[in-house]
Amino acid sequence: MAKGKHEVKKSSAAKKSTAKKPQTKKRTSTAKKTSTSKKTTGSKKNPAAIIALILVLLVAAAAATGFIAGRSSTIHPNLELNGIAVGGMTVDEAEKALQDGGWEAQDGGSVLVKLPAGYEFTVTAEEAGLTMNCREAAEAAYAYGHSGNLLRDIKAYFKCIAGKAGTADILGTMNSDLVMERIDGAVTELNEKLKDGYVVDVEKELLYVVKGADSVQVDPDIVYDLILNAFKNGETQVTYPFEAEGDADCDFEKIRDEIYAEPLDAEYDKETHRATESSIGIDLDIKAAEKIFNAAKMGDLVEIPLKITMPKYTSDQLDELLFRDCLGKQTTSYSTSGAGRCTNVELSASKINGVILNPGETFSYNDVVGKRTSEAGFKTAAAYAGGKVVQEIGGGICQTSSTLYCAALYANLKITARDCHHFPVSYLPYGMDATVSWGGPEFKFQNSRDFPIKIVTHCENKQLTVEIWGTDIDGSYVEITSSSGSTASGISATTYRCVYDKDGNLISRTLEANSFYHNHSEGSSDNPSPTPTPSSDPTPSDSPTPTEDPVPTEIPDEPTDSVDP
Repeated sequence: MAKGKHEVKKSSAAKKSTAKKPQTKKRTSTAKKTSTSKKTTGSKKNPAAIIALILVLLVAAAAATGFIAGRSSTIHPNLELNGIAVGGMTVDEAEKALQDGGWEAQDGGSVLVKLPAGYEFTVTAEEAGLTMNCREAAEAAYAYGHSGNLLRDIKAYFKCIAGKAGTADILGTMNSDLVMERIDGAVTELNEKLKDGYVVDVEKELLYVVKGADSVQVDPDIVYDLILNAFKNGETQVTYPFEAEGDADCDFEKIRDEIYAEPLDAEYDKETHRATESSIGIDLDIKAAEKIFNAAKMGDLVEIPLKITMPKYTSDQLDELLFRDCLGKQTTSYSTSGAGRCTNVELSASKINGVILNPGETFSYNDVVGKRTSEAGFKTAAAYAGGKVVQEIGGGICQTSSTLYCAALYANLKITARDCHHFPVSYLPYGMDATVSWGGPEFKFQNSRDFPIKIVTHCENKQLTVEIWGTDIDGSYVEITSSSGSTASGISATTYRCVYDKDGNLISRTLEANSFYHNHSEGSSDNPSPTPTPSSDPTPSDSPTPTEDPVPTEIPDEPTDSVDP
């Protein structure tokens, strides 16, 4: 049994030995393969994993750095504003550094924007909202990289670390509303004109045509971006991009038909009391335009001369000139007149006050004052009629017409109807009066000047002043000279109108009027005889200053006029 047992063990051992060798070789082979396989796999995966890990660590580090930096109490390092270092400072420290560095003197500059058809405009940094005082700039510098947006703050921080952040980054965000308003104002009108392929520049007297462009439309958003980038990059000029793709021909006959206009002068409008709209005259030489256009290249901005005719006076010019100067003025006294006559003088003066005449229009005293009736407010006063003193409604209104006559003479206006009184008047020299009566005689004058005139009257302290206001272009003025002589039946007077230039040189001397005044009947108590004393001429205006007629000191209380019989 022992033998058998031993044999069994031996046999088992033999089996083990026999089985072990090939098993060992197989395992060894398998182990080597496995080991080789593991090594191969490790060489492919480990570097990528390491790189990924490094990237994760870097991003985490950057995020941590950005997070910390984004919450720091100081401005990021290396930051400068217009060469003034503010990096690493608090807002207060940066404000002081900017003050010491002269930041207040910075104006931010401007950008010139060039658009098609020669149109251009400028946007200043102030208009763009890019100018800041020291405090605002310091706060803006701190805000850069402290926005709370992690990615944005990381980018800003590392840009500062690299020394690449500066003024443009701090001030580079424009006030879009202000800038777009500026752009819209400049572009709207241009687009309206460019839709037809041309622009008329009256000031430069040029027609702009872009060769090869049937129409051009400027995009305000593109203009905005151009301006924004210009301020960021420190550029002072940008040009709107344009490429010609249209027809190389241009219909100048059509353009001329569209732009042609006759000049229109501004005139005074009595309803609005202002100048009417004026317009310029525009014309185009078609043959000359075609020659210039054909010589240009595709995409060129072609400048073609226009014939511009300006109105004699534009609306704005006329408004400034209207009733600017006192052209003529006369004052007479009615201090010795009775109550009724005073009322009539003042009432008739009020009726002509403010009357305006455009060039060429005629003033009629009777038409403006109207029939003298009690219903119209006129009073009964003494007047001359038929060589006698009578009581008439409206007595005294001839003093107003006579005072106006003198003012019209000094304003150098054309007198179209005037008669002297039957008897002399005491409130004016011989030859300077103008009698009126309903149904005749009449006093008329014409606005023979180039501008509207206005009659202005004043009644103060029983002194009547009549002024004529208009526009004095050349500074010329009028003096009236007269001569008189007595005859058996009365007094004759001759008056001359003498016109001088602004330097006092005589331009013309013309006969103005011949007047004859009858003597009063001897011993007639009803017909007192005033004795006016002619003297030198009154003052037409403040400058130049001719000699003024003195007003007679004694004026009869009543009858001096011929009025309605």
